[in-house]
Amino acid sequence: MGDTGKPNGEPGLTPESSPRTRWRKRGQAGATESSAEQDGCAALADLYRTHYRSLIRLAALLTGDTSTAEAVVVDSFVALDRTRRGLRTPGDALPYLRRQVVARSRPAARHRPAGGDQSRVVARMPGYPDPAQTPPFERSVVVRALAALPPAQREAVVLTHYLNLTDEQAGAAMRVSQAAVRRHLAAAKKALQAVLTLEGDPAEPPGTR
Repeated sequence: MGDTGKPNGEPGLTPESSPRTRWRKRGQAGATESSAEQDGCAALADLYRTHYRSLIRLAALLTGDTSTAEAVVVDSFVALDRTRRGLRTPGDALPYLRRQVVARSRPAARHRPAGGDQSRVVARMPGYPDPAQTPPFERSVVVRALAALPPAQREAVVLTHYLNLTDEQAGAAMRVSQAAVRRHLAAAKKALQAVLTLEGDPAEPPGTR
């Protein structure tokens, strides 16, 4: 699910979604400051167009609130813009964004208002039913089930199941090892089975493989 795909290895962008332009490496000779800045802005804009929706989905599922998710993703792009000259390669940009979204979603989820949010950003994404027939995002079975998980388990499930990342990529976003990701997924599977059974949903829980 999502538009990130599963490239071989981490960090990096998938070949079909790599930015058309590259920002200058530190110390690279040649381009002037103005042309380097233009290239950087173009690359950032291309990342935004290509990955904004999948990052919104990531943040929304981690925080349980789509308005909060939008703020998290925008702040993450601002952070990338401020630090992009320090990235070693353009391929480091997307993993950096994922790490930012995961890290910024943690405090946002802890401080989310109990009443939730009625925004339909995620519901309007391709593959979702008519928004008029979609229940509020924060009241969906999946969101309630994910909210019942500890943060690390929730992150592991969302990154690997909903964004289709490899264990290696998910670990990079969470700043943990692949083995830790697998442990979190195994624990989440047991917890989600219990939660979804209580919700009356017999389907296999997300995050199972």
